[in-house]
Amino acid sequence: KQWYQRRVAITAGGQISHVRKRRRSEQDSAEWRKEKAAHIRDLLQRGQSISREEIRSLALTEGGLLSNEYRKVLWLQYLGVDEETCVTECDITEFRDYTQVCLDVHRCNSRIKTGTLSQQILAIKNRLRNVIIKSLAEAPNRHYYQGYHDVSLTMLYVLGERRAAALMSCLCGAHLASHIRENLDETSQQMKLIVPLVSQKSVELADFILQSEAGTMFSLSWIITWFAYVVNSEDTIYRLYDVFITSPPLMPVYLSAAIVLYRKHRIMEVECELSSVHQVLHNLPQHLPFDLLIKNAVELLN
Repeated sequence: KQWYQRRVAITAGGQISHVRKRRRSEQDSAEWRKEKAAHIRDLLQRGQSISREEIRSLALTEGGLLSNEYRKVLWLQYLGVDEETCVTECDITEFRDYTQVCLDVHRCNSRIKTGTLSQQILAIKNRLRNVIIKSLAEAPNRHYYQGYHDVSLTMLYVLGERRAAALMSCLCGAHLASHIRENLDETSQQMKLIVPLVSQKSVELADFILQSEAGTMFSLSWIITWFAYVVNSEDTIYRLYDVFITSPPLMPVYLSAAIVLYRKHRIMEVECELSSVHQVLHNLPQHLPFDLLIKNAVELLN
């Protein structure tokens, strides 16, 4: 692909100063994204379905799918959800976890833009409640968990109510299946994979975490909300969702391991005891190089 070949040429480069290299990198990144956007537009304008391999390649490379204009088409295409698909209508007040859903939806103000009118906030929350309950009510073995609303809100912002409900219902059958059971036992088992994954790249760091007895509870909100609960930037959340939607269900676990590895020196600066290590692991910095971390997570997965 032209935009891919351009990226290879861009990253080739010779010996240049740090300042010039950074400026060049910023310019090249902007050029790369421009060419990538043109490539995506060209694919969409053909009016044909894009292969899953092509969509995943776009999602994993720098910038992901770039904009919600493209995501609203490509997320659905990747998961095989027809744009006209609707979930079954139901009486949402009869849903077994209706009260808890309403409480969590009411508390989701942090992800609503400052300055949004009160009537608009109410409309967003009503649509979010509908997405959550309608997608879970599709099957009796689907249980609500606190954090499902964070994933649902991301889908609502990108896709709108009807398509978000359809996509969330699809994810319940695959990516989120382990989280919507009666308990989070399977999710807890997935979290325990983080330290063994870390040990593949750094036995020293893995041993440090094990010796501290900090465990992996720090990653619970990362994994079950696909990082939406702990990342403040909506653009970064959308970028991560490009990856999670087009990857195997355990990708949030692999990304968690990649983040821990990236922060190795900061983690090992603290005293090797439970509270100190848990705190430094739990407090996720807001300006991490996620394109690099995604690349590292994919390498761990492979």
